Order: sequence, then structure tokens, then C-alpha cells
Amino acid sequence: MNQGPADSQPAAKDLAPLFRWAGSKRKLLAEMLKHVPVSYERYIEPFSGSACLFFALRPRTAILSDLNCELIHAYSVVKAHPKLLYRAVATMPLSEAHYYALRDESPEDLDDLARAARFVYLNRGCFNGVYRTNRNGQFNVPRGKRPGAIPQQTHFIRCANALRSAELLTADFEFAVSRAESGDFVYLDPPYAKRNSRRRGEYGYSSFDTPDLERLARSLQYLDKKGATFLLSYADCREIREISGTWNRRRILVRRHVAGFCQHRAVVREILVSNRCLTSGPVPKQR
Repeated sequence: MNQGPADSQPAAKDLAPLFRWAGSKRKLLAEMLKHVPVSYERYIEPFSGSACLFFALRPRTAILSDLNCELIHAYSVVKAHPKLLYRAVATMPLSEAHYYALRDESPEDLDDLARAARFVYLNRGCFNGVYRTNRNGQFNVPRGKRPGAIPQQTHFIRCANALRSAELLTADFEFAVSRAESGDFVYLDPPYAKRNSRRRGEYGYSSFDTPDLERLARSLQYLDKKGATFLLSYADCREIREISGTWNRRRILVRRHVAGFCQHRAVVREILVSNRCLTSGPVPKQR
């Protein structure tokens, strides 16, 4: 039997993500919603990031996974203590000095609440929502010229309500994929990796890269054999066309927004890949 969204609000697309995230698919959300199954057993997202599709769908049962332990830790604190986390972040001064002082702190030296508050504050204040680390795993993104405002407490609470349905995992994407069963819907949005491209620590130096494309291909095959539906979003490049084989594909145009200067924010081609027909349909609901 179909079930509605976990949040009590009736609309499926009115809950924005709490975190800014370079590469977020918010601009593609309307298109992606067309290709979500009308019904499914469980939602799984192995590369969570801002989890914009998750928050739009607000599924009854979900697994959110990411290799970024600071991101998953922050989500866990949002889920458990949204009001306390909001108050901890809202009392921090919105200054350049505080941003860099907090960035220099080691998250391992902080308690759970302070660690999550640090992540939220830096995420809202950093340049373009970029998460980048040096080779020692230290977050090193400068403060943006126009830091994002801290969301209202009600937004923290609504995101916490949505996250109650989710199991949160700090894990490699293959582990999250291995949890999929028949009837599940799996959305994959890995960092874009291209051969001969230079890595600068975006998403962390241990994040998805070109050697992982073969593992991604195996994961798609595994999901199809399991009877799960997958939707993959990626840059329209040779690497992804090679591994997507005979799967259904749809090319779309999107304006890149990570570049620091407006003239470099070009319209680029991206691609959606699925083992199901990529056609428009009704607003999806979970079984």
C-alpha cells in the first residue's frame, strides 16, 4: 500500500536541504522527480551530500550514507537534537575571525554537539558550499564573500523530522548499495571523476575518483539483478557513457555554480542513467 511523505506537510518538494553542497542537484530536482518510481520499498542514497532528493521525497524508510564522517555526524545530531544544534550555531558570531578560528579547531577534540555546530557553521559560511580538505583531512575552504544565512529553528526541526526515517551510515558507496533489496529505489550522485583531471581535495582526498568508476558499474549491475531501481546523475562524459552500457539515459543542461566568477558559470551537459524507462510520471510515493 502506498504511503505519503514522512513529514506532515502535504507538498513533496517544499523542504529544502539544510546544508549547502557544491554539486547539489537542487537545480535538477524537478527533472529528477519525474524519474523516481511511483512507489518503492525503501530509499537509499550512497553519496548523500545535501540529500536534496531525500528531503524532497521525505520517504518513510531510508538509508543515507556518505564517506564524509563529518557530514554524517552532523546529520545524526540534526536528527537527535535539532533545537540544541540550532541554538549552538545561532549564537556564533557571523565574522571572518570566528570562521577561521573555528576552521582551525580539530573536530575530534569537540563534543558531539560542538562538532556538529562547527560543521553547520563552516558549511553555511564557506565559499560556495564547497567541502574540500588537504591531504591530512583538514577542512581548508576559505570563507565566502556572501556567507549563507543560518536557517531558522523550524527548518532544523523539519529536517530532523524527515531524518527520523533514515538510517545514517558513514561508509563507502558499495556498502550502502549492498544493503539494497528488491523494490528499493537507489539514487547515486557521486563526485564527477574524469581521467587526467587534477584532484584538489574536493569532497576529501579519499572520495570517489576514476579508479572507482569500475566499482560504480558493478554496483549498477548488482542493483539491477537485485530488482532495485536506480537513478544515477553524472557529468555527460566519456567515462560515464562507457559504464552506462545499455541503461536508459537522458541528457540535460544545467548551469554550473561552483566557479568563483560569474563568467565561468557555464551551462554544462549532465546525464541521468537508470535501469527503468526515463519518462515523466506522477509525484512518487513510498510503499
